[in-house]
Amino acid sequence: MSFDISIKIAGQAGQGIQSIAEILLKVLKLNGLHVFAYQDYMSRVRGGHNFMQVRISDSPVYSIKEDCNILVALDTNSVDVHRNEVPKGGAIIYDPHSTMVDSPDNRFIPIPMNNLAKEAGSPVLSNTISAGSILALLDIDKMDAEEFIKKQFAKKGEEVIGKNLKALAKGYAYFLENFRNWKFTDIKAQKKNKTILINGSEAVGFGAIAGGCQFIAAYPMSPSTGVFTYITGKAKEFNIISEQAEDEIAAINMALGASFAGARAMTTTSGGGLSLMAEGLSLAGVMEAPVVVVNAQRPGPATGLATRTGQEDLEYVLHIGHGEFPRFIFAPGHHEEAFFTTIHAFNLSDKYQVPAFILIDQYFADTYATEKEFDLNKVKAISYQPSVVSTPYLRYKITKDGVSPRAYPMQGDFTFIADSHEHTENGHITEDGEVRNKMVEKRFRKLKGMQKEFGKPTYYGDKLVPSGSEKGKAKTVFITWGSNYGVVRETVDCLKKQKRSVAMLHFNRIYPFPRKEAVSLLKGAKEIITVENNYQGQFGNILKAETGIEADRKILKYDGRPFTVEYILKRI
Repeated sequence: MSFDISIKIAGQAGQGIQSIAEILLKVLKLNGLHVFAYQDYMSRVRGGHNFMQVRISDSPVYSIKEDCNILVALDTNSVDVHRNEVPKGGAIIYDPHSTMVDSPDNRFIPIPMNNLAKEAGSPVLSNTISAGSILALLDIDKMDAEEFIKKQFAKKGEEVIGKNLKALAKGYAYFLENFRNWKFTDIKAQKKNKTILINGSEAVGFGAIAGGCQFIAAYPMSPSTGVFTYITGKAKEFNIISEQAEDEIAAINMALGASFAGARAMTTTSGGGLSLMAEGLSLAGVMEAPVVVVNAQRPGPATGLATRTGQEDLEYVLHIGHGEFPRFIFAPGHHEEAFFTTIHAFNLSDKYQVPAFILIDQYFADTYATEKEFDLNKVKAISYQPSVVSTPYLRYKITKDGVSPRAYPMQGDFTFIADSHEHTENGHITEDGEVRNKMVEKRFRKLKGMQKEFGKPTYYGDKLVPSGSEKGKAKTVFITWGSNYGVVRETVDCLKKQKRSVAMLHFNRIYPFPRKEAVSLLKGAKEIITVENNYQGQFGNILKAETGIEADRKILKYDGRPFTVEYILKRI
């Protein structure tokens, strides 16, 4: 890694932070650079304090940094909050006419963004002025930005395109004319390769489409809304029915109705919305109805921190729904994994006729990253519905593997029954104790097959030495799940540079828990450290319950903000 630069764009909601970042991200990606961008925003439409942090490198990057090399401060508060994060040799771009700065030092770069925007044709063009100045500071040609602007505003006409191009040029030229010596000349465009720029919500949504999703119902709730809107935006193109329900109770029941009718169905939600779905999910358990549920976590209890991140729902999802029934729980660690995991979730939910949960969080959902193009031939949507249904049709037939025949209405000339009561093999209500026992045992026999499916933990770092061996050094293993894959991976890389013997074990499939693999991979570890965004160390509790292995230490964070490498290093 020859360069690693972090840019923070900060201001109030409504000041165009995302507009500036969007231009930067697209241009940096077009120049073959690797980017990782995180959004931090308050639960309000206007005002407050928000920022977006963009990390740039010539090598893949997986997390954000606490400091930033460049700060773009769109208001006075942003200067006050973040100026100490910019080290000596860094740059702070601000508008001297609208942002008050006490004791500016040689890091400060005054650019009259609002005045330049007015000269370009409109005050709203200050965002494009800012983007032009940043590109000049990074010593990146503005040609790709010009092409992006032409495509971005194509539907708005030549006048809008012309004004934005003029604003970009003004911001770029003003910087070069007044601050030429400030350029970060160590940034070099790389060979353009086949990469995509995608955020976590889009990765899950893309995976749902590739996985054959035919129906989605949801009630918008941050931070899950991005998945819903992504799929809805492409619903017509891919023949998907999308329904914005009046609440989460309606959403889950609509999805179950679609599943009963034979469609691949899903819903998206967060926290309190998931709570409202509990009864419907229990219905899915007894109906043995396939359904995919994306839960984008945020800190609770109740409304909690609506636009912040957390990993507090794990144990809840493990047990959600009254009664006992099997389920899949996945928590992908990066965007490529999220794409393929979502396809698998649809396939496996169909195969075993169980709910499949995908746990992401605000950090994962809203973070953009460059990824290599997904291999669309790697995983395919697989249908497990029979083309011919034998008679007599027993929807809940007792089988060796627990999976019963599943047809859909109009597929044959017989009755289709799905009920919330316990039932006989043909679906009729029963209170017979012996039948009840057989049905419970049938449902849970699925777990034997589910254990063998996709989702083994990912091991990264030094190989473990068997416990008691004289060879090698004792090893420390970080255990994590979900969105903390990237930051823990970079922590391992950092410690290895210090000649520390370390590794990471990341879990994507959390249930059925990959017990055998976990025990095998942790054999020989001298120290085990769990890293989680919750107070109780929920995954550590599950690890102990499933394997008897207890973490030596827990690094926990529950302030609604994501981990950084610096945060973890200070605690080991």
